[in-house]
Amino acid sequence: MKAFAPGLGTKLGISVVIAAVTLVVALALLWVTGTRNNEALVEQSSQAILDNALSDLRLRGEVTLEHLAEDLPNLVYFYDFSGLRSALAPVLARGDVEYVQVFDLEGRLIHDGTRVLERFGEPMDDELAGPVIAAIGQAADQPKVLWNADRLDLSRTLMLGSVPLGGVRIGLSRATADQTVAREQAELTDRLRARFESQMHWLLIAFSLLVLGAAAAAWLIARGLLRPIRALAAAADRIERGQFEPVESRVRRRDELGRLVQSFNRMAVALRDHDREIRHLAYQDPLTGLPNRLMFRELLDQAVAEQEQELTGLGLLFIDLDNFKRINDTLGHDAGDGVLVEFARRLQSQAAIFAGESEIESPLIARLGGDEFVALLSGTAVKERCGDLARVILTGLREPFQAGERQLFLSASIGVSGFPEDARSARQLLKCGDLAMYQAKLEGKNGLFYYRDHLRAAAEENLRLEQLLREALERGEVALHYQPIVELASGQVIGAEALLRWRHSELGQVDPERFITVAESSTLIDELGRFVLDQACRDAAGWQDRRPGLRVGINISGRQLLRRNLVDLVERAMASTGLPADCLSLELTESTLLHDRDLAGETLLGLRGRGINVWLDDFGTGFSGLNHLRQLRVTGVKIDRSFIADILTDADDLALSSAIIAMAHSVGMRVIAEGVESPEQLELLRDNGCDLVQGFLLARPMPAAEVADFRPATTWFGGRS
Repeated sequence: MKAFAPGLGTKLGISVVIAAVTLVVALALLWVTGTRNNEALVEQSSQAILDNALSDLRLRGEVTLEHLAEDLPNLVYFYDFSGLRSALAPVLARGDVEYVQVFDLEGRLIHDGTRVLERFGEPMDDELAGPVIAAIGQAADQPKVLWNADRLDLSRTLMLGSVPLGGVRIGLSRATADQTVAREQAELTDRLRARFESQMHWLLIAFSLLVLGAAAAAWLIARGLLRPIRALAAAADRIERGQFEPVESRVRRRDELGRLVQSFNRMAVALRDHDREIRHLAYQDPLTGLPNRLMFRELLDQAVAEQEQELTGLGLLFIDLDNFKRINDTLGHDAGDGVLVEFARRLQSQAAIFAGESEIESPLIARLGGDEFVALLSGTAVKERCGDLARVILTGLREPFQAGERQLFLSASIGVSGFPEDARSARQLLKCGDLAMYQAKLEGKNGLFYYRDHLRAAAEENLRLEQLLREALERGEVALHYQPIVELASGQVIGAEALLRWRHSELGQVDPERFITVAESSTLIDELGRFVLDQACRDAAGWQDRRPGLRVGINISGRQLLRRNLVDLVERAMASTGLPADCLSLELTESTLLHDRDLAGETLLGLRGRGINVWLDDFGTGFSGLNHLRQLRVTGVKIDRSFIADILTDADDLALSSAIIAMAHSVGMRVIAEGVESPEQLELLRDNGCDLVQGFLLARPMPAAEVADFRPATTWFGGRS
């Protein structure tokens, strides 16, 4: 039997079959491998895009919180609602910010950036409020981050020094991040699918026409197919690690995969540019281009660490433009921004020239926010150099600033502190400079003040006294006494002025001027003012049974007047106690009314419309004038005790007191003289037509229970009482 010998055709067929099977197997393997790589690419890219988008969202939130945590404490501390709204409005204007809330230590809303502020004082009651409130004071410099399905909630404690005031929280929508991920994932998936369909189509044609070249074609196609995918996967991994590098340049294709690579590269470049922009916003002041507070703090920390090794020194100039708010209020924020930009330019130029002339390293200039700037110097005798630079800056401010057609003249208060003689850390150095700057303002502004240890002690003492006063209010240690007001013509007691008294278990009787000043520098004055208003109305209502018509006088602080809710507070106090409106007198100072004429006029109109008496306190110490007095249309005026004290010996004080009485009577107003302590003062005031008097001659302040039964001595009123 002849042995089987395959012919060329058979061999060719077998070869073709083997090649075909090989190609089919290769195609199958290629399909499986490509599919897996595509899936891996989609998964890695999607996750990387999502992680980066969420990280970017969180970074924006943390940067925003960092700015707010630096800018808000003083505004919250002073309950500056206008300032709070100005600080929060730009944040709310961002498209991805759903809300921003400033709250106190008990989770009650202080401000949400709205104009009306309808939810003021309401507790936060959403599902994330509990963890947010619980985090107050814990890791105060780290934000509390809470994620849910559609929003990122970040909160941070607001600190004034080491004292927590409350917190600020913002909610950022995840919608943009989710939309970005969905869009990029869909685009990536569609392009991969289109590429595979196109490639497999041509491979099948090649299989049909070139069976003998199937293995080589499969290998070439596989090689050309997998390299871009692997390059894309590697690039996606790098993006996930924060390295926004495009796909390697040797991957060059003109098909769908090539366009996919190009799209991926454009996405990587866009993410890189966005990351750089975020970092720039985080560290640079957008208005002046100077380093901002965050960048300055990092550079200051670094400088302090270096100086601890070099054992030389650092000097800090804390610069605050005096009365800058008036420029924004009168000329607008655009003019104010222009002045800030020009001042920053001058400051940089002056610092550079000073460094060149002094042969020292150029100072670091930064803007902390608002009208606050700092300059940091290093080297030997650094505080003396700081003083020299400060004088250069103050001298330079004599040159006017141009705001449109106006020329503006500014001044600055500059505080100087040094490391290590004044402070042992970067935070302390900045705080000491701030205290010194504040002292420069207290000493008349437009000057320089070097930090001294007593400034820190005074600030700490004020903070301690504020805390003690807050506790005293809670424990009921603060009380009201009343000094009777007597009508000169009849000798009758027509009312009494409410005066605060505080007796502390350790401090004893605390001077009212001392603790009221501390309260006025904080939000505590609001609580203290409400206490006085409610308690005085309650006491005066109790007098009506025995002395109908007996009035009570209450001093109103400037902060209370500017709250816009004074009329409502007064109405509620009268309604809850039953005190008639004509038995209540509110005393306001001239300076308070001049601070915001429009708001003061609106408030006065509301009070007068409800039948409440309004008196102008300390008249004569401010911008007193007949026209001014006529415009205010108050019930009457009180002559300040400083004029009464020397009325017998100082002809100017007598003339001024007589003029005030005549001026008030000419517009139909009554006059009270306070601080009457001698019979001669009383008679002189009577001779000059004064209507009412109060002072130690007639009565010292007394508890509320004694007021209704009090009768002045008949000695001073010819037997009348």
